[in-house]
Amino acid sequence: MVLLAAGFILSLFGSIPPGLISLTVAQTSIARGWTAAIALAMGAALAEFFQAWAAVLLTDWFLSHQGAERGFHWAAVPVFFTLGFYLVFFAKPPLPPGQMTQATLRGQFLKGLVVSFFNLLAVPYWFVYCGWLRMEGWWQEGLLPTLVFSLGVSLGTMFALGLYAWLGQLVLRRSNEVARYANWVIGAIFLGLGLKTLIGLIF
Repeated sequence: MVLLAAGFILSLFGSIPPGLISLTVAQTSIARGWTAAIALAMGAALAEFFQAWAAVLLTDWFLSHQGAERGFHWAAVPVFFTLGFYLVFFAKPPLPPGQMTQATLRGQFLKGLVVSFFNLLAVPYWFVYCGWLRMEGWWQEGLLPTLVFSLGVSLGTMFALGLYAWLGQLVLRRSNEVARYANWVIGAIFLGLGLKTLIGLIF
């Protein structure tokens, strides 16, 4: 239960700050509706399960090659910039409520899987915290503890992304004008994250 709670809490706090997946869920909630956003969140949470599992298996290697984290940050920069430019210049505005059913749940679920696997900054995050849990003596070796921890991670991600889906609906209900420019706002945030990551790598 300790590892389940640790995975849940670490994932929850790691997913609450605006990032690749959370902003994508919010944008999907505004543009496609609540159900589509939840389907996307489920796909992302499933991918996070396997990312956490891989982190557990590779923690020792990562801790002995800490320079690898810098490589993940470099790889994340073009992902942030690409999504930012797409949302600002090419993404379509939110669909009217009657047309939101065009987005299939299966397609959004697969999109969540893909987006989460491209969330490269999550990889060093889980490596670091898996190593920390081991050093604190909270980790238990074996397949079952790894599965329990990964399940906690997945549940925490789902909970946090559900909040972003709800916030997207709140924006849509409160102001159609804000929702109309949601792609620009979220795209600008992606560009800002990319710029912040790039500046941190250079300086």
